[in-house]
Amino acid sequence: MATVIARQFAVTTAKVFAQRGSSFQSPPAGLRDYRGAALVAADVVERITGFALDPSSLVIEGVDRQGWAERNIDSYAALIQELTPRDRPNSIGMAELNGVALGILLGNFSGKVLGQYDPAFVTGSPAVWMVDDNVDRFAHNASLDPDEVALWVLVHELTHRGQFHGVPWFRERLLGLMTQLFRASSISPVDLLGDLFARLRGLGSGQPVDVATLLLPERLRSVAQDATTIMTVAEGHAEWVMRQVPTTVVPHREAFEGAIDARRNASGVAKLVAKLSGLASKRSQYSLGLRFFEAIAEVDVEAPRRVFSAPPALPTAEELREPTRWLRRMSLDGAPAGRPS
Repeated sequence: MATVIARQFAVTTAKVFAQRGSSFQSPPAGLRDYRGAALVAADVVERITGFALDPSSLVIEGVDRQGWAERNIDSYAALIQELTPRDRPNSIGMAELNGVALGILLGNFSGKVLGQYDPAFVTGSPAVWMVDDNVDRFAHNASLDPDEVALWVLVHELTHRGQFHGVPWFRERLLGLMTQLFRASSISPVDLLGDLFARLRGLGSGQPVDVATLLLPERLRSVAQDATTIMTVAEGHAEWVMRQVPTTVVPHREAFEGAIDARRNASGVAKLVAKLSGLASKRSQYSLGLRFFEAIAEVDVEAPRRVFSAPPALPTAEELREPTRWLRRMSLDGAPAGRPS
């Protein structure tokens, strides 16, 4: 099978975009020891979610923006190569074009990401990558402690670890949907590339106007919507867990929440860039998923765990927008639940 993505084109392109706006003076990447913070974060996540994380088997690495982009290039290239049908023709220059497209996406996003859990759908080596300079910049701008910020971010990423490692059917469900998209679509990989990356990173819009989704045949649009719904659940749940962390563990949790919300609600030029790059749709996904989990937890404190109990318990797109429909289907009711402090 021909190569779908030319790695060197992706790496070179990502480097150009990753270097933009990176003048903040941060210590060299890889110096911060995340292992101790990860053990604390794992304990918090396990108590809130009930997931079994096994953090000792997980690689947790501090990287710079370029390092984050390169690791994602390798991960996504392997996944796309695996999912692309073997008999699909590959035009001359297509691999290079795909590489440039992936490099632009990852290079642009490298300046926004604090941390990422890579479920390693193909390679089988899950990892958490913490972007050290972005963590330091965020902490500096919000007048917060970088180590406390790192711990809080690790709660989010290890929640994803629990979703994809501790709930095997959840991982397989998403991988199955992506496989359907790639193998049943007549569109070339370059047309699906941005949309696939968006869905994997929780950046799918979930809105009616989605250029890549509109390009899909009618029979595949529901598959794309299902993939977006699953990622909205994953991102919203991780966001909700972050906001349940006791203040005895993260004393400045509320300050972090305010800083994160302000960062996502950028205005002016920053807001325009966010819309053009897809970050605005990611914020929408965080917000929709978070509101869903907040709503069901208010009715039953165990409801968030119920979402991951079995495939039929996953909310539909309509239920995400109207949590009462999911609660009614699950026959859940009760007094409002309290929030840890």
